[in-house]
Amino acid sequence: MTFRKLLILISILTAPVKGQDSVDVTFRYKPPAGQTSVSVIGEMNAWTAPGLPMTPGDGGFYTRTVRLRVGGHIGGAVTGAYQYKFYPPPLQNVPWPNDSLNHHVNTNDNNNSLVYTRNPTIYHFLPNQRTGPVRSGTPTISAYLFPGVGAAVDTGSIVLTIGDREYRNIGHAYDPSTKHFEFTVPDRLPNGSYNIWLAAGTSLDSVSITVQAGFVQLTNIGDFTTRNPLRTLYGIVEDDQLDSVRIVRNESDTLKAPVFEGRFTLPIPLVEGENSFKALATDSTGVIQISDPVRYSYFVNHAPEAEIYFLSAGGDVLLSADGSKEPDGQPIIYAWSSDPRNPEPVPGVDESSAKQLTVTKPSIPGEYFFTLIAADPDGNKDTTKGFFTIRKDGQFENSTLASVPRWAREGRMYEMFFNSMTNAPDGQKINAAAGSLPYIRSLGVNILWLMPIMENASKINNQTGRGYNIKDFFTIAPEYGTRQDFKNFVQQAHQLGIRVILDVTPNHTSYAHPFVLHARQFRESSPYWSFYQHSYIPHNSNNLGDNCQDNGFYYYCGFSSQLLNYNWADIDARTFMIEVYKWWIKEYDIDGYRFDVYWGPHRRAGNEQEMGIPVRKALKKIKPDILLLAEDDGTGSGTEGIFADRLGGVDAGYDWRLYWNAVQPFSFSSGSVEALHNGLYNSNFYPGPNSLFLRFMENHDEERIAYHYNSYEKTMPVATALFTAPGLPMIYSGQEVGFGYGLPGTDQTSRFRRTRGVINWETPGKAILLPHYQRLTHIRGQFEAFTTQGMVRVPSGVSTVYAFSRPLSGNDGVVAVDLGGSGGNVTLTLNQTHLGTQLQNGSIYYASDLYNDTTYTLTASGGLLLLPLSLPPYGSAILVISDSAKRVTLPLLVSVGRDEGVGSVPSEFMLHQNFPNPFNPSTTITYSVPHRTPINLKVYTLLGHEVTTLKQGEVEAGQHVAVWDGKNESGRTVASGIYFVRLQAGAFTAIRKLILLR
Repeated sequence: MTFRKLLILISILTAPVKGQDSVDVTFRYKPPAGQTSVSVIGEMNAWTAPGLPMTPGDGGFYTRTVRLRVGGHIGGAVTGAYQYKFYPPPLQNVPWPNDSLNHHVNTNDNNNSLVYTRNPTIYHFLPNQRTGPVRSGTPTISAYLFPGVGAAVDTGSIVLTIGDREYRNIGHAYDPSTKHFEFTVPDRLPNGSYNIWLAAGTSLDSVSITVQAGFVQLTNIGDFTTRNPLRTLYGIVEDDQLDSVRIVRNESDTLKAPVFEGRFTLPIPLVEGENSFKALATDSTGVIQISDPVRYSYFVNHAPEAEIYFLSAGGDVLLSADGSKEPDGQPIIYAWSSDPRNPEPVPGVDESSAKQLTVTKPSIPGEYFFTLIAADPDGNKDTTKGFFTIRKDGQFENSTLASVPRWAREGRMYEMFFNSMTNAPDGQKINAAAGSLPYIRSLGVNILWLMPIMENASKINNQTGRGYNIKDFFTIAPEYGTRQDFKNFVQQAHQLGIRVILDVTPNHTSYAHPFVLHARQFRESSPYWSFYQHSYIPHNSNNLGDNCQDNGFYYYCGFSSQLLNYNWADIDARTFMIEVYKWWIKEYDIDGYRFDVYWGPHRRAGNEQEMGIPVRKALKKIKPDILLLAEDDGTGSGTEGIFADRLGGVDAGYDWRLYWNAVQPFSFSSGSVEALHNGLYNSNFYPGPNSLFLRFMENHDEERIAYHYNSYEKTMPVATALFTAPGLPMIYSGQEVGFGYGLPGTDQTSRFRRTRGVINWETPGKAILLPHYQRLTHIRGQFEAFTTQGMVRVPSGVSTVYAFSRPLSGNDGVVAVDLGGSGGNVTLTLNQTHLGTQLQNGSIYYASDLYNDTTYTLTASGGLLLLPLSLPPYGSAILVISDSAKRVTLPLLVSVGRDEGVGSVPSEFMLHQNFPNPFNPSTTITYSVPHRTPINLKVYTLLGHEVTTLKQGEVEAGQHVAVWDGKNESGRTVASGIYFVRLQAGAFTAIRKLILLR
């Protein structure tokens, strides 16, 4: 902006309003063919449909003059302006269209058009960034200038600025009777982009245009790096009698492009590196005319592809890079390193350049991570990571591209929507939600699924704006907080042992995304046009309809015309989105993704080649222990293709069949019990050992289960079955306190309040449901039997008592739940088919009811164990059968505030027992401080020697969490044994015993 234009703008913003306080604005709209009734609707009539009727006029335009306040709508969404749209829309169930000729759009509020009411008001400033490229080097600039009521436009004040050119004394271009300004630029504009400023009186407005003009012109927007070896060139020529033009690349290669009605199209293969194209055509005088150049850079990846695999070799482990490839046949230079956070050091790896190396198999159980860099002599390189596992029994377990980490296999997931979790003001929601992390950990959750947190076209809200209308994939939604806020959030979660996966939208981007705006303006000439679906693709669209077009863009009609289908078949689109996903992992250290509408790209392609497999390969190279969850059918015939075990892209998929066939319609009768078992058992089919079925009773799209069952108690046995059966169980935030039950209303607003409203953490159901869910999550987290894929139905003798076993040698799991509400005594007869432990007649076994803190002593006889149980109405029993009694360890359940989402202030100092205990490799220590005070929190050996300081200095009042990673002050891993943690705060001192088992 020049200094003069800056002064004009300052004078406009600071000058007192003079003259009339109203202005008559004539709105103009050209409806689609066949539509004969149209109105303007907006803040000027409180958005009351059908709005203000418009009258047909010249050129197919409908008009309506409306008197508006100078200075904008009082209390309006945008200062100085009125928001408006047109009504009715051209199609049913499609949002009202905005003003396609008006470049002022409120992207934060449904793309409403804006008219800034000044004296004069500038309206329909054309051409602009919404009307496409300008084909003339001497374009006609036009606008409507509406003066204040009773006033006239000072034509002497009209100034037009285009780039560095300024045009004054152009008042003759304004017609006071029509209020229309129209001025043809006398000086030819070279092809390129320009900012145009129009000043009239105290009003100033600006637009941007791209000029593409000349006798022959390539219309593509160049200066673009592509991985696509083929680009299509588009162009125009003024002489529509010509039948061909010549295309010259890099001043050497010449190709011929046929012309039809003045337009030409030519698909052309690119050469590696720079590709500069010009079009040549001979005009009627015989002169050869040459277009401005269009340039593309074609990128070819010459870097090696690094690949790691591991093999067990007796007491050793072989680390091999033998699968690495070099595309140009050059030698590969290797560099190895081991992760310093491994459970124990692995000597002989760091800085090794061998293609294969052998290391001693570690003795401490856990997952061991390694990095391999493969480089060529030209400096091109690729980095990949991998891991192997030493199981608790000391056995080696290899990992592959299909492997899921241990934390996912043992997963207890919690879905969080920041807007529901907290009622904090805009900009503070991430920080407020972070206060609930100790609560979530004490609940027993180890995986946190965050609904989308990226900037949307409109502000994320508790109604329809759930965060899936993403317009900027690299920016945190400002209503949630800042980048640093989210970094802190993830770090705090990791310190508590909670993994964070982020919701993202591979199926679509927002209609307000810059790629869409560019593609709409330049259409096929835009490098982003191919990033979106523009043709009908027959496929199963879940009855949402996928043949609705929005200016050539396809979307699912059941969603919204604002969510435009992304084209993963395009290599540049694919590369961009994969880089987005990699960036969030690198920048924030997140642990994976929940892919919204994963089924869309998968079904449009008909396979996993376009999205699933490329995404998985790219992400596992930078963080091999991530979890990828697909919103797609994970059970049912033909669904197994999405899982990595079947060469697909994800680790987990939705068990929609279980939800729709059993959980949602559950009637608490014997028929429903059978449906529940059939769903959980799934014919004992799993796509592979790493495949997880996401199992849930509610989520952000479905009704709250306590509301649906009209009961707190009835939800409990179903939850027990889901959390102890094979799969990945999930809690939707608020489910654990029964939020939604008792909230009235059947309309959409009431449903939004239940499913996405701010949670009341003090619901009456909290007293019975919260302890229930805490036991379920901790039982699953502490006892391996409930995380395997084995499951056997156990007859109970009562049609509404559902029982099954989870076979595991030495620690078999058994579950029984009353789903009829009658309660009573049952005896389960367990034989060898139900158990992984080989029963020995006469031997004594302990059946520890982890849920009810009861232990039964059983004696095997005739190859059977008889297990008597007494179940209260809707009661549960969750047992482990072993050679010794077992108990589940439950930490102090941290509270969550009703509004702010943080723990309540304690009334006294307290040091709580660590969890887990015994532990390996880390444990969480919670302590309470009633007021701001200096503290010392240290770990000591059994002999009283100081090991490390966990916290020293002043802390605020509240509950705090520290994590000890089993290392001393120097960062070295300490040996197994008994340790003590000591909290000192003034005169208060407390000590707890810690047991580290390597």
